[in-house]
Amino acid sequence: MGRTQWQLFGTRRFLPLFITQFLGALNDNLFRQALVILITVKLAGEMGIQPSILTNLAIGLFILPFFLFSALAGQLADKYEKTNQIVWIKAWEIGLMVAGAFAVYFQNFYMMVAILSGLGLQSTFFGPIKYGVLPDLMKTDELLSANALIEAGTFVAILLGILVGGLVISHDGDNFIISGLMIAFAIIGTLTGRLVPRTGQAAPELTIRRNIFASTGTLLKGAWKSDIARPAIIGISWIWLYGSIYIAQIPEVVYARMGGDKTVITLVIACFSVGIGAGALLCSRILRGEISARLAPRALVGLGAVSLLFVWALPDVPSVPFSAETVVGLEAFISTAANWPMLVALIGVAMMAGMVIVPLYTILQEYTPREGRSRAIAANNVFNSAFMAGGTLVAAALISLGLTVIQILILYAVANLLLLRPARSLKSRIENAN
Repeated sequence: MGRTQWQLFGTRRFLPLFITQFLGALNDNLFRQALVILITVKLAGEMGIQPSILTNLAIGLFILPFFLFSALAGQLADKYEKTNQIVWIKAWEIGLMVAGAFAVYFQNFYMMVAILSGLGLQSTFFGPIKYGVLPDLMKTDELLSANALIEAGTFVAILLGILVGGLVISHDGDNFIISGLMIAFAIIGTLTGRLVPRTGQAAPELTIRRNIFASTGTLLKGAWKSDIARPAIIGISWIWLYGSIYIAQIPEVVYARMGGDKTVITLVIACFSVGIGAGALLCSRILRGEISARLAPRALVGLGAVSLLFVWALPDVPSVPFSAETVVGLEAFISTAANWPMLVALIGVAMMAGMVIVPLYTILQEYTPREGRSRAIAANNVFNSAFMAGGTLVAAALISLGLTVIQILILYAVANLLLLRPARSLKSRIENAN
């Protein structure tokens, strides 16, 4: 990567914020994965409820605060000094992680779900600050690189959270380890949050609207009216939807078509996460700091094409379904050359997604007035959540009507073409604005 990009890690303008957001994403996913594992191996059986029902309930309650409180979070981020808010939000995380330690130790489902919802609420308030403060800290030619590093770091944190959470919680007696890690990460994140430079209030005269439903409606209408924010938010939300569809289908694809066990599923998810990070960094290098949407149309076409290659590389469903006794482990899977095209194609899918989303985040930040930037990010978060929830529900409905997982992936790959027009319009508007 370019030298300037990596030099950001040597600046106080970037490093404390990066560490703070990295550890926050790591904690969210570490706790969430621990809960998913406990539900699967123990809690669902004790409660007499299917694991998928409890898991979807927990994840849904994590996402719910993004719908309800993003508007309030955006208003607070614009009105008050952001560094002070970071410290309070991270201190809140320490309290959640201390409570989470008790929840994990006693393996209390209801308490763990409450903590997970609290983490979702905390993320709701941190998101508009994280992306809203970045343009104030970075020079214009650094903003794209900073976003690329933030995005890559987020997906690495997600991956580490999934790996560590699953690995540690699977061993009896190791609950103290995961509890200690969560509390330590929260404390370190609070300390680094204090080091983020102050940038002042963006909109000190803003009046906070306490009615969350009315303020959310106003927030979304305001974002939708902008000829630049609207297509950028649609593109970002589409990529989050696309990623959620792939993450949701990977376990079944790996198990039913490739005969891989849970270690193989983890490998495939890891490839997807690493691919998004690599794509984010690659787009930064290609654009060389230019804030532009010129990559988006080509990356969307590439995303659809590589997605079809991924589907083509998958083996047919075997005549005799795989079972717990016939699935293969990580070593056997990797040593089979026929599996490599699928992994390469999947990494390509993720890289194309990363190349779409980073420039669009940067455009949303750069072309939104400073006094309303955090509210624009908050609106984006609401749309992201709605797209992910809606896309997953549509996929579930189509599967219930008889479509296969492969047909769903093909359908969403072709649907990328619907995004070409707004992407090209955004490209033209950015060029005309400069």
